[in-house]
Amino acid sequence: MGHKIVHFEIPVADVEKMSKFYSDLFGWKFDKRNMPGMDYWMIATGGESDLTAGMYKKMSDPERPRVYVQVDNIDDHTNRFKSAGGMVIVEKQEVPGMGWSVLGTDPEGNQVGLFQGMVQPAAPKPKKAPSRAKSKSAAKKGSAKKKKGRK
Repeated sequence: MGHKIVHFEIPVADVEKMSKFYSDLFGWKFDKRNMPGMDYWMIATGGESDLTAGMYKKMSDPERPRVYVQVDNIDDHTNRFKSAGGMVIVEKQEVPGMGWSVLGTDPEGNQVGLFQGMVQPAAPKPKKAPSRAKSKSAAKKGSAKKKKGRK
């Protein structure tokens, strides 16, 4: 499985000013969300990809934009992250209705998030209604039987 970037976040001091900036610049749309402990807005970038984005009010001054990378097993990748020299700063937490995330810093201090989405159950396949029409070969066999019976 590839490990693509699936989400990015932009921390800002003035949400009104910065949402207007990005809206005017790129046409992005902002939707306030109820996230425990923070002011958070989802960003609709309008692209064709499955990349999501968010903006939140900074909780401390040194916060910088961060990316989240999709992983298939967040516990395994958290251990790999630590073994490679990363430091976890926010332990595994559920993102309600979406999955789980871990936030850390790489060896140079850049913030990197790991994200494992929830496995969605497969939608049940619709049952096929029984066909009333006979196949061509079945129709020919039936027609041949009728002809034999007439002799």
